[in-house]
Amino acid sequence: MDIERRDWEFGSDDDALVVESRADGRSVIRGYAVVYNRLSVDLGGFRERILPGAFDGVFNRQRGRADLVSYYNHNPDILLGRESSGTLKVWTDEKGVGFEVVPPASRADILELVARRDVKGASFTFSIEKNGETFTTDENGRAIREVRAATIYELGPVVQPAYPSTSVSVAMRSYQLWLASQATPEPTPHVVSPDIVQASMRLRAAKLRSFMRGYGR
Repeated sequence: MDIERRDWEFGSDDDALVVESRADGRSVIRGYAVVYNRLSVDLGGFRERILPGAFDGVFNRQRGRADLVSYYNHNPDILLGRESSGTLKVWTDEKGVGFEVVPPASRADILELVARRDVKGASFTFSIEKNGETFTTDENGRAIREVRAATIYELGPVVQPAYPSTSVSVAMRSYQLWLASQATPEPTPHVVSPDIVQASMRLRAAKLRSFMRGYGR
């Protein structure tokens, strides 16, 4: 299973992570870790787009036994919440994959950083399911990797969002395979068998002898 990781930087207030207060006095971080149909930056010759519903199979199939977690800056030592404990809520809708996490009291600094907009990006960790990706091209002929079915494992806020944040070697391998499939094979040279050459030469010689005999008469 090849694990991939992506970070998003949200430029508009509609996308931004927010801190909200609940009636029970708890503060939560709320936002989207995945936004569907948003093109990535260039990943090395191609861009990437996650299609609506890409994670629906996981949510439908694993609901009740999935145990997603939320880390800060992808760091498992800074655990913000876990789905099975009720401190993390994750959903998918027409916009993307949203989350709401209740950090422990010891992580009040992270709440403050998000509230001040010092932290305004989100991340997610995922893997592509079998036949869960395709490549296409835009109107300018540039390659786009479309993620159609994937499994998500972890999500949360990040300080320095840059899409991609880490190696895209998994996606790059898929891209290179796709490029190879698009290449036009060179025509195979037509090789004439020596037996055919000899037979042709004998036939030409026989025709020549026949012609000479007719000419002599």
